[in-house]
Parts: sequence; C-alpha cells; structure tokens
Amino acid sequence: MLGAPHGHVEGFNYTAGLKGKQGPWTYEELNEWLHKPAAYVPGTRMAFAGINSDKQRADVIAYLRTLSDSPLPLPSAGDAQKAPAAAPAKP
Repeated sequence: MLGAPHGHVEGFNYTAGLKGKQGPWTYEELNEWLHKPAAYVPGTRMAFAGINSDKQRADVIAYLRTLSDSPLPLPSAGDAQKAPAAAPAKP
C-alpha cells in the first residue's frame, strides 16, 4: 500500500529483504517492484516475474490507487518525466 512501510502487514511472513527495505512504498518503488520483484528485493520468494510494459504497470498502479480510502497524490509531471511508468495512467 502506497505510503505504508515495506513489510507492514502483521502476521505475514515477509522475506528479510522486503522487511529490510526502509521507508514507505512510493509510486516509484511500486513501479520497480512490479517491473522486476527479484531485482527490487533480491532473495524474494515472489514467483511473479514482473510486468515489462510501462503502460500495464501504470494501469496496475492506477487500479491499486482506487482501492485506497485516501490515495496519495499522483507524482507531478516533472516526476513522471524522470520515471514515466511511475505515473499511473488515468482510468
């Protein structure tokens, strides 16, 4: 969940790599995780290979954002130019 710390759900058996990630989930970090979980967290048990398409990752992030009662603001246009897939596509 965006804005929440990594490995924050009580009772879930996170890998040490994910529990060791500092700071909250950001759009950029979620984009990296969805792109290649094993590269973002070496040693992850996540069997999901990732999503190569920038648009598909943006769509997933936009969908996840709709599930929040108080979603974080979208990155600014300048941030989106630095990391295009980090800015979710508008539904």
